[in-house]
Amino acid sequence: MQGKLEDLVESLTFFAFVAITALCLCFTFSVIVYSMGFPTDPHKFIVANLFIAACVAVPTAAIAAQHEYKMRIYQRTLEDMASTDALTGLLNRKFFKQFACEEMARMGRTEMTAAVALFDIDYFKAVNDRHGHAAGDRVLREIAAVAYSELRGPFDKLGRWGGEEFVILLSNVDAEQAHSVCERLRSSIENHVMIVDGQPVSVTASFGLTILPPNSDFDEMLELADSALYKSKANGRNCVTASRELTLAA
Repeated sequence: MQGKLEDLVESLTFFAFVAITALCLCFTFSVIVYSMGFPTDPHKFIVANLFIAACVAVPTAAIAAQHEYKMRIYQRTLEDMASTDALTGLLNRKFFKQFACEEMARMGRTEMTAAVALFDIDYFKAVNDRHGHAAGDRVLREIAAVAYSELRGPFDKLGRWGGEEFVILLSNVDAEQAHSVCERLRSSIENHVMIVDGQPVSVTASFGLTILPPNSDFDEMLELADSALYKSKANGRNCVTASRELTLAA
C-alpha cells in the first residue's frame, strides 16, 4: 500500500512537471509571436493561446503521468516477483539472505543482536500423501500466514527457505526474547486448524534457533540453527531447540 501511494504521488508530480513545462513553452511561443507584431488584439491573443496551451498540456501530461504510473507499478511488480516466493508470498531464499546480511551489517554499527530461526512442518509428506499436493500447497500458504501474523511486521523477516522449511530473522532481540517468539509461533501453528476437502487438518512444526552476534557470518549461524532444528526432530518434533551458542549467551 505504501509503495502504491508513493508511485501515485510521484506520478502526480510528474504530471504537474509536464503540464507546467508545456504551458511555459506555449506561453513563450505566444510572447515571441506577439513581439513580432502578428496579433491585432494582444489580450485576446494571449487568452486564446493560454486556452490552447491548457488544452494541449493537460491531456499530454495526463497521458505521460499515466504511463509513468503504469511503468512504476510494472517495475515494482517485477521486483516483487524477483524477491518473493510464488506460492507463499514470503521472501525467497536469495532475498532473505540479502536482508539478513544487511541487518548484520547494521548490527555491526549499533552493536545490537538478532536471531535466526529455521522451522519446518512435521510429517509434511504425510499431508501430501493423504490429501494431495494442492492441499499441501494450501497448508504451506496458511502456515506462512500464521507465522507472518506472529512477527513484528517490518522489523522481522520471514522467508521460505525451501520445501516445507521456513526461516525467520528476529531483529534487536536477546536469546530469551527470541526463544519466546519461536515458542509462541510453534504454539500458534499447533493450534491452527485448516479445513481441507471438508476435513480438519492440523500440523506441528519443529524449530532451530541461534543468535546472530554483530560481525558474525550468516551462513555459519544458519548452520547452527539447522543443527538445532535437527535436534528438535530427534527430541520428538513440535519443539524449539536453541543452539549451544545461544544457550550460553542466555
